Amino acid sequence: MVAHGEGIAVPEGRHVSTDTLADPKAIGTDVETLVIDAIDVLDAAVDADDHYDAVTTGLFEPSTIDAGVPVRWATPLVESEERLEIKACVLERSKGTATAHGSWCFKGRDTGQHRWLVDESAVYVLAVYESGAAKELVAVAVVPASIIDEHLRGRWYAVDRREGTCAQLRWSNVLDAAVVEGADD
Repeated sequence: MVAHGEGIAVPEGRHVSTDTLADPKAIGTDVETLVIDAIDVLDAAVDADDHYDAVTTGLFEPSTIDAGVPVRWATPLVESEERLEIKACVLERSKGTATAHGSWCFKGRDTGQHRWLVDESAVYVLAVYESGAAKELVAVAVVPASIIDEHLRGRWYAVDRREGTCAQLRWSNVLDAAVVEGADD
């Protein structure tokens, strides 16, 4: 069992942003590194302009990994050489004087990244991390883009970006809070 605050930390020798208010893209890159380092059968995508962040180097399924954090599956396995998009969200975010569960941000319902992932039958690796100077991975969900597409219905909104639309999905819509917060493994 991985208790709250006892996730996978950034490996020694890896450069990651240490600013708790870092640029969201930098944080996403840091968490991608944590996920790829935690899961032996993942390699970083070669082309940074692709719609995905990692590629499987072998069979990716529950019995082949030991990520050190809870991993939940919405698919029985992911074959070798498949493309995966890694999305990161913070465990808790400030909401005035209260906190709320963090959300993943998806882009491009009709013509952007999300549509491409759905059309290519790709898979999301949805990571939850603990914020702070040293980011820690606390839980991961492996979910086909088509299932995420169902979760995103009615959540899309227009943005002034290349993708045209975005949607947000709280981690608690995909993962059980008891698993993420360490009460269950």
